[in-house]
Amino acid sequence: MLGFLVLLSSLNLTSSKVFHTDPKKADLERNVMDGSPTFPFNTVSDCINALRNPGDECQIHEGTYQEEITISGLRGTENNPIVIKGFGEERPKFDGTVDIAPVDGTWKREGPIYYGKISHEIWQLFFDDLMMTNARWPNANWSSKTVFDGLNHWAKTSYSRSKDIIVDSGGALQNSGLDMTGAMAVLNIGSWNTFVARVLEHSPGVNNFRYDYKNAYGDVRNRMKHGRYFIESKRELLDAPEEWFFDKATNTLYFIPPAGAQVTESTKLRGKVQTYALTIKDSSHVVLKNIDFFATTVRAIPSFNEWKYVDNIKLDSLNFIHPCASKRMLLLDEVTQCTKVDGRKRMGVQRFDSGSFTFFNNTFHGADGIPLTYIAAQSRLENNLFTENDWTSANSQTKDGGHSTIEARTLKDTVIRNTLLYNGEGHGIRPGFNPNVTLNRVEGQCWGYQQNDGAGIHLTKRPQENAHIERNWVHDSPKYGIRFDSSPGNYGRLGTISENVAFRLGAGGVQMKGDYHKALNNLSFDKQGGKARPRIECSLCVWKYVRGSTFEINRYSTVYGNVADVANGGKIWQNGRMVHPVTVRPMNGITSNNVIDRNIKSSLQDPDNRDFRPLNDSITVGPYPYNPSSKSYWIPGRQLYKASSPVPPDGATLVTAPHRDSLMWLNGYGCETHDVYLGRDHDIVARAGRSSTEYLGRVTGGNVMYLKERVVVGTTYYWRVDVMCHGKVFTGDVWNFAT
Repeated sequence: MLGFLVLLSSLNLTSSKVFHTDPKKADLERNVMDGSPTFPFNTVSDCINALRNPGDECQIHEGTYQEEITISGLRGTENNPIVIKGFGEERPKFDGTVDIAPVDGTWKREGPIYYGKISHEIWQLFFDDLMMTNARWPNANWSSKTVFDGLNHWAKTSYSRSKDIIVDSGGALQNSGLDMTGAMAVLNIGSWNTFVARVLEHSPGVNNFRYDYKNAYGDVRNRMKHGRYFIESKRELLDAPEEWFFDKATNTLYFIPPAGAQVTESTKLRGKVQTYALTIKDSSHVVLKNIDFFATTVRAIPSFNEWKYVDNIKLDSLNFIHPCASKRMLLLDEVTQCTKVDGRKRMGVQRFDSGSFTFFNNTFHGADGIPLTYIAAQSRLENNLFTENDWTSANSQTKDGGHSTIEARTLKDTVIRNTLLYNGEGHGIRPGFNPNVTLNRVEGQCWGYQQNDGAGIHLTKRPQENAHIERNWVHDSPKYGIRFDSSPGNYGRLGTISENVAFRLGAGGVQMKGDYHKALNNLSFDKQGGKARPRIECSLCVWKYVRGSTFEINRYSTVYGNVADVANGGKIWQNGRMVHPVTVRPMNGITSNNVIDRNIKSSLQDPDNRDFRPLNDSITVGPYPYNPSSKSYWIPGRQLYKASSPVPPDGATLVTAPHRDSLMWLNGYGCETHDVYLGRDHDIVARAGRSSTEYLGRVTGGNVMYLKERVVVGTTYYWRVDVMCHGKVFTGDVWNFAT
């Protein structure tokens, strides 16, 4: 039987082919284009339709493509996947927008507002590549990133007896003088749940409005005490630069240009008309590589009624810029459809019977919604960048457990070396089962306080078992850094949080609920903004009880080798109320060798500038045990082709000179050899070569260059790190720091 299978396999081997798409060279007068370099296809669709066998490739030449393609029935193999990619070093772009112009040829104007009837129904608008903001109250815009600022650019809710009534806290709504009837409301009234609802009734001068809660999210308990909201997508709200409104009843577009901008013949207005450029179905071992997506994105989905599914899909080095946008402007309250890979073979969330996927080296920027969702048996998310996504967090249509920037439902989830920067959702990484979350950097998660709960890395009950959360930096957020969370009496267990650094965090650094967990060699300190943490709060939180619950947790958890400014077991409650004056318990569990010191930063090299090494051997635990001659200093996050993530950070102005004994950086991806330059003149350092006095030497197999001479106080230094890799030299950026 085995011999038959081998023979059958060999008989089916076919030579793979490479097809090309290049509209610039395509001869449209030819009856037949064969996809060769000489006679390339005119469309990507034709190129993909030519793919037949394992190893086949569709190579897309540089250009802008506005196609909507379904990829189906492609079957590669593990060693010979079918590849759809940019040609050579070129990066073709799929564009989900169209040019917008008034049908009568001229924009009309009324004060600062331009308007005119257009020929497309659009739900996102760009003015010379700047994303415009739906007309809204209170005002905010994309260019200033105030759209993320829930504290200052959302209104506040007050207690209401009626589920369908929102009462403004204060007189802001009343004083606006606006009629909100018919507009769309974005409502963070479920703590970690944010909903979208149509405003049914409101009158100018009234401080409350009635909304359609049944269609928005059903019958759930609201949390108005700390709620916030904004209202958008109505013509009367259009009153500030960068705002726009589309009246779908008349197909009329209204907009106010960005401050200082003029509408001229060269002005480029583009509107979003597409959700997905590529839809993958019924396919396996398919790779998408080196392609850009603007205002559109990709999905891979099953067809349950046909018993067809997707498996082993790889997204490799794709750039998703503003990949998805809500349709609130079209008065729809549906959740935004964004990048999603769904490997289920049957309905439900059977991770055991699903496909497996890889996401490598992709960029997700400016998504209005969850930038990436995947459902898989196994997944690997490696070396990706997520920046400034999801400024509403309106991802719930019912009361649920909340959402995140990266949303995974997997049986085995590997999340390694990703960078998340200033995304809006309350949670950053929420991995699936049996997760390995290693060497990720999560900075500024929910920085604008859009939601009332969250953490940079957040695990609910079931994912905690066999979880390994290791060597991550989580920082500069009002939320928790790393959290094992669950409800009283329903706790997780057997998870490990080790060698992480959690700093400048509002709610706390590391919080562990459950039992039989391990918190090992973590470093945690400071509130948001670098403020000292009060004793009644905690940077390392290993609780004994959750608030007034009498169910003990963490009795058998191990807490070893951690370093923190404040650590405790939670505030003391009696009879369902917090004891006053507020007092805290000691950390619960089996604790040993922890270093808890309110002044812990003074024992570290330069923690405000990301140098977390101990000054001396008084600290032999934590994520960076004392070792004055170590050649390596682990730095998390996405790696580039060149050196990145310098320590001290680029532009640092308060570097502690007596402690600056070395320079450190994140190595180029897959590269071991780096040349280091340092000087006091930017231009000289930029031009320096190995014969220059600025050349400090070569580092191989590490990322630490020790300085032969100490830096001088009150001086600005410039430095760069060149990468020698694969026979090429990649010149580094010139960084600077001031002592």
